Amino acid sequence: MRSNIGSAHRSTRRGSPALVIAVPAIAGALVIAGCSSSGSSSGSSSAGAGATGTGAAPAAASSGGSAGAAALAAGTKNVSGGNPVVIGVLYTDDNPIGIAPEIKSAGEAAAAYVNSHGGVGGRPVKIVACNGMNNAQNDAQCATQFVNSGVVTVEGLDGFWGGVGVSIIGKAGIANQTLPISGPEFSAPNAYPWEGSGVTASAAAASYFVQQNMTSACAYQDIPSFQEQCVQDFQKPAETLGANPQLVTIPPTANDLSQYAAKLQQTGAKGVLVVAGSPGTPNLIQAAAQIGYKPQWILPSQRPDFFKAVGTDADGAIFYDDLVDSSDTTNADAAVFRAAMSKWASGAVLDAFSIMTFSNIVTLARLGDQVGGDKITRAGLPAVLGQIKNLPQFMGPTLDASKHLAGLPHALHTGAYLYQWNGTGYTPAGQGYYVVPGATG
Repeated sequence: MRSNIGSAHRSTRRGSPALVIAVPAIAGALVIAGCSSSGSSSGSSSAGAGATGTGAAPAAASSGGSAGAAALAAGTKNVSGGNPVVIGVLYTDDNPIGIAPEIKSAGEAAAAYVNSHGGVGGRPVKIVACNGMNNAQNDAQCATQFVNSGVVTVEGLDGFWGGVGVSIIGKAGIANQTLPISGPEFSAPNAYPWEGSGVTASAAAASYFVQQNMTSACAYQDIPSFQEQCVQDFQKPAETLGANPQLVTIPPTANDLSQYAAKLQQTGAKGVLVVAGSPGTPNLIQAAAQIGYKPQWILPSQRPDFFKAVGTDADGAIFYDDLVDSSDTTNADAAVFRAAMSKWASGAVLDAFSIMTFSNIVTLARLGDQVGGDKITRAGLPAVLGQIKNLPQFMGPTLDASKHLAGLPHALHTGAYLYQWNGTGYTPAGQGYYVVPGATG
């Protein structure tokens, strides 16, 4: 479940100025519509093997279990003192549109975990957190704070960061690794995203439908970024795989979605990717069920009220995200995440945002161990990020600079995970992880 946070949307990934649209967030907006989306779960969850796109109610961090505790203890080497690696953590709180304070909590927990396991190539991590409040002025102030605090990279997200903060920190030579929800966060010279967001998620949906031999469609609210996600990120990859998906546009102001459910039914699509905000997504699924149309839905992660509204009509739906879900009992990194959040951020929500932030900081520590902590500096980090070789992303795939999204040489996350909700838990859908058609390498 994504936290309810307002977001900016990209109009392009390839360098044009981003079109910033402030909307109430939906899990579908993190092209946010892929962004990373995630299941909320805790170490004590019984929700099965977990999905990054799960829709369970938010869960606070609880006991990580013996496996997680053992993982935290293994190889412990505490570091502290001077010459820290300073990381900016951008989060949202105190905003009626939506909040994501778990980003800050996860950043602090990740720093504690890294510092108890040797730091970043022997150097401690120091977190500088700033509340963007989903406000352009606040994002500018956060960017200035990061510049003045010696930050070497910025993690997290906020609604107007791509249109404001990325360029400010870029002028100071700071690498940006926030969740890509607008054009600059993918394509700015200082952008080095470790998540693929809606780009990878939509392509994963296209690949899944083709693999399952399903005719498909994409239903989207008529917002530029949503259209791009359906056309550029879903339809085109599907066409490269030999499919011919249809598109159904929904006006953002539409309340009665029965006619759009009927249009989807008329396409004959057996599988449908939905790129729409709340309440559009649950309304569409309910309207389709009322006319007996029950395709294979693929969705960004949803808020808990989605499951309350949709009920059993959500059973079988597939959710997507960049990283493995925290409830995955087969993943060693997930066990570490649960235990670390339980120990250092008890009570924080475990969702896509907290997973993303924790993952990015731990992955940076792994990079420091590879190349040496002395290279993780403001001046040196961009070159290091641009030359990554065989770097295991925490709760994700292996990253390599030779493998990236087409046209985006610094976007190294080239796939997304799909998980299916069975009414009580989550299991991998299809092959589980899908690589974007056309990704290099």
